[in-house]
Order: sequence, then structure tokens, then C-alpha cells
Amino acid sequence: MGLIEKIEVTTFTNDVKDFARNFGDNVVGGSLVYDPGKVTKRPVLMIRIVTDDGLTGEYAFWTLPGAAEQAVVAARTAVGRPWHARELIWRTARRASRPAHSYGLCFLDCALWDLAGKAQGVSLTKMLGGWRSEVPAYASCHNGDRKGNLSSKEAVADFFLGLKEKGFAGFKMHSWHEGDKWEEAANVAHMREKLGERAELMLDPACVFNNISDAIFVGKAAQDAGFRWFEDPLRPTGLGIYAHKQLREALDIPILQTEHVAGPEAKADFLLNGGTDLLRVDAHYDLGVTGCLKTIHFGESLGVSTEIHQPSPVHRHLVAAMQSTGMYEVANVSPAWLNPSPEIYTCGYSDHVDGISARGTLPVPAGPGIGVSYDFDLIARSNPTTVTIDAP
Repeated sequence: MGLIEKIEVTTFTNDVKDFARNFGDNVVGGSLVYDPGKVTKRPVLMIRIVTDDGLTGEYAFWTLPGAAEQAVVAARTAVGRPWHARELIWRTARRASRPAHSYGLCFLDCALWDLAGKAQGVSLTKMLGGWRSEVPAYASCHNGDRKGNLSSKEAVADFFLGLKEKGFAGFKMHSWHEGDKWEEAANVAHMREKLGERAELMLDPACVFNNISDAIFVGKAAQDAGFRWFEDPLRPTGLGIYAHKQLREALDIPILQTEHVAGPEAKADFLLNGGTDLLRVDAHYDLGVTGCLKTIHFGESLGVSTEIHQPSPVHRHLVAAMQSTGMYEVANVSPAWLNPSPEIYTCGYSDHVDGISARGTLPVPAGPGIGVSYDFDLIARSNPTTVTIDAP
């Protein structure tokens, strides 16, 4: 097989209308929130790999601060190596990025899997042994706000009822930023009352509760309402095993953690030491497809389900190939933002809520590799910056 000849690391922006990061509010704390009339140029990272035998692999999605610089480091460890040596590149690039977690490697690894699928003429799902051509999906809404976009429990239920009519059968609320336990518990009961007993309901407070007693109070409300899971309720950012073990012992509802615990080893420790019932992975946080697979297979060996975080074409493939029937997360959506993925594709790929089928499913890209194509004309108009790393 051929060698990696060069890797292009490109950053550009994609407009998000009516949302902005609010750093002036200590409650919101810099989150991307509804702000009518504002336009945020949200960064996107693309990795493009070219081999000396004429193959290409590429991947692009929303990015995190520092990921592009880390991607350059990861790319330097990959150029000149055989393109199929994903495990070697994965472990070498990961070590090269220490002590930081390599978010850049996440994108590079996805692009390597895309390249391998294109070389073999098969989709990522088939490479992973998967068989599903569509995946069940749930709608996961933004944090509520006080500006008219999910500002009350009634607004949340009305939004989800509209999505239920489109075909969604599962719904997750991301809480309000204030962490008022009374409002949160009332919302949980209201969701169940309005959406019906057969709807799959979930609650992710997104780390808003300052103490475990408030988290237990709201968790019991979710437990009593028959929610599917209770996710990341505690500050600071869902990292402490001991606190979440206390939470698990106090509640009779599955606890979902490890969205903010990066990498397969740390997730394994979190689970084995009692901090969670379910696992969470994201190809953009957890070292790409390779890192996600390590966590998914670890969980499967223990009978533990792994839930995939946020939408992306890679994540549809991962859900399609899992042993358990997981659900694909269409997050974060609201009446003001109905397509949470960057609008960068020419193949028709989209996570717009209108794409849901009457069966409550979304299609898995069927083309070779990840199975999507990108709008390079749009990228050229979107303030791109490219660093090219050539083989020595």
C-alpha cells in the first residue's frame, strides 16, 4: 500500500445565525446561546490526506480551540507512513501531543478511515462490520434561555411535540443555565405528561447544578417520570468519579457520563470505579473513529451501552455498526436552529430536523468511506487558512 504524501490542515468558518457566545454572563459562562440578530462565524476544521498512489481521504466538522494546531502535530507524525497504519499513527500522534489531549488527532483519524473506505470502495459502516442503513434518532434541544427560544417548560414541550409529528420518538432537554431544581423537576414531569408514556425522554442539565443534593432532587424527578437516562448534571463539567458514584447510589435511573472524560482509558476507569452506568463517546473529542471503537468494544464486553454524542456523518456510521441499538443524537436544536451541523456539503447530507423519517430514523451515508462530499467553492469563500505538511 502507498505512503502518505501530504496532509492539508484547513480551518474556515461557517455562519450560525441568531446565536453568539456570551462571555459577559457568569451564568451562561461563554456558551453559544440564542442572541437574535447576531451572526457567529463558527470555526470548522478540515483534514485532507493525499497518498503517493493517488488516494485521498478527508473529513471536516465544527472544531474546538487548539484543534488545528494539534492537527498539524498529528499530521507531522503521519506523513511518509503507510496510510493503512492507523493504529501506529494513532499512538504516535497521541504521544507527540502530550500533555494536551489531541483533538487534532481526532480529525486526522477520521480522514484516515475515509481514505481506507475509498481505497476499498466500501462505506465506513461496512468496514466496521455494520449492517444498518438507517439509525434511530432523538432530538436534543439547546439549553433553554429567557429570550423566547425555549424559555419555559411549555415552550419545550411544544417544540418537541412538533418534532414528534415529524417522526422523532426520542427527546432530550439540555436544561436552563440557572440550574433551578424546582423549574427543572417541573419541566421533567411536564415533558412526560405532554409527550406521552411511550416517548423516549432524557435529561442532560449540561453541568448546571452546584451541589449533589440539587442533582439528586432533579434526578429523582427524571426517575419518577421514567426517563431513559440522567446525564452530566454536576459542576465542574462531569469529571469527578466519586461525586457521580454518590449520584448513582442515590438514584434508580441510568447515569450517563464521560462526555468530558477524554480517551478510552479514562472512560474505562470512570466506569469501573462506579462513576457511570453508560458511556459516552464523540469522534471529535475521543481520538477519532479508532478511539471511539476502543471505548465501544470495551463497553460491549461488559454489557454496557455506549451513546454517541452529537450529530455528524461519522457518528451515523458508528451507531449503524454497534452491537446494541443505540440512538443517534440530533443536537443541539431549537425553534431558532433546526440544522445543528455545518452547512458544508454538496451530497445532500444534513442533520436538519425535517430529514427524519416517519420511522424516526435518519439514513447512513452509503458512499465509500464516510460517504459525504464537501463544497470546496463555499470553503474558498469562507476565510480558509491551510497548512500543508509534506512527507520528508
